[in-house]
Amino acid sequence: MVYAYYPGCSLKGSAKKLDVGIRKVFGVLGMHLEEIPDWNCCGAVEYGDASEIRSMSRKNLFKALKVSTRIIAPCPLCSKNLKESDGSGEFSILHPLDVLSLDFLMSIPAKKDLKGYVITPYYGCLLLRPKETAIKDKEIMEKVILSFGGQVAGEEIKDKCCGGNKFFVDKEIVYKLSKIVLKKSSPFIVVFCPLCHMVLKTFSEGQKVLYFTDLILYILGEKKEL
Repeated sequence: MVYAYYPGCSLKGSAKKLDVGIRKVFGVLGMHLEEIPDWNCCGAVEYGDASEIRSMSRKNLFKALKVSTRIIAPCPLCSKNLKESDGSGEFSILHPLDVLSLDFLMSIPAKKDLKGYVITPYYGCLLLRPKETAIKDKEIMEKVILSFGGQVAGEEIKDKCCGGNKFFVDKEIVYKLSKIVLKKSSPFIVVFCPLCHMVLKTFSEGQKVLYFTDLILYILGEKKEL
């Protein structure tokens, strides 16, 4: 299976670790990602003009046609923008959590389990809402953790805002919001959003903030420890 891959700006900068993890997980599981040639920024939230953002994302959809109409977009905001720009429904725009389903992951050659780990799955603002662009299984990270022997804690804050989009504008409010999440989380927090990862890791004290890909690579035996 070949997917057109849209990494977006964050995965080429502050979230390079997620980019490496995505490519490694998909490679180990036998799925090929081909980066969309000459992709451009999706507009994120910076433009404030929805029509301009959709226009920028439509350019990426056009470029993706050279690879596939099946697109993988790991950044929740990039994924949302691409989905909202696909007015014709010509494309299948997927977040990795839509592809790495529980049934699929339970069939992988697992070399380690999660016994003894208490983990908080944190989805943040965009993976679970709005429903039109949300991931299909809103409990996929919990299911994976439990299925591989781990324990889940802190579910009540899994969709609370960490203030990520204000990180470079108003750190005080971001600090307050992130602390609400951190205080109700376990020692291990699993995320998929680059902004959530940056914010929670910045303000965490002793808690380990991991990407979901780190969890999968650990289960596959590609990482020695979490």
